[in-house]
Amino acid sequence: MQKKVLLALFSILTLVIVGLLASLLQHEELIFQTSKEYPTPVQPQPNSLLTPQGWVKDFAIANTNTYQFAVNELSLQIDLKSFIPPKVKSFRLVIDKTDRYSLFCIAQTLASFDLPFVIEEKSKNPDIYITTQDSVILKDIVKRLNEYDIDSKMTEIWL
Repeated sequence: MQKKVLLALFSILTLVIVGLLASLLQHEELIFQTSKEYPTPVQPQPNSLLTPQGWVKDFAIANTNTYQFAVNELSLQIDLKSFIPPKVKSFRLVIDKTDRYSLFCIAQTLASFDLPFVIEEKSKNPDIYITTQDSVILKDIVKRLNEYDIDSKMTEIWL
């Protein structure tokens, strides 16, 4: 019984709301009636904003592309030869062992000679670069590494 009463009240309320909305929409349509007159495609209405005037008209008619953009043009010439240092003769230490102990011994030996060096680990065998021109020191490094049972040799490279 209660379900039937609630359903009846709900349906009456829904009908009232739909009726009010329909009457409001009919009233809105009466107030905002628009004219159905459209311009034909053959005779478009002229728009004063789209007609070119002055310099815009001259620019639109021009067929040449000799115009330049309104920016400053700046050209730079840099002599990099004065900034790039010349290549330096260096030596690469070629070793037969690449375990941690051998690399530690190599680093300590090179540090004891107080030489600038770089150990670069690209792959399995690291590249060791030494910057010096003294051949006596280079021979002493190879002798000292032989004491640690590390066979090595020096190759000349240009960096």
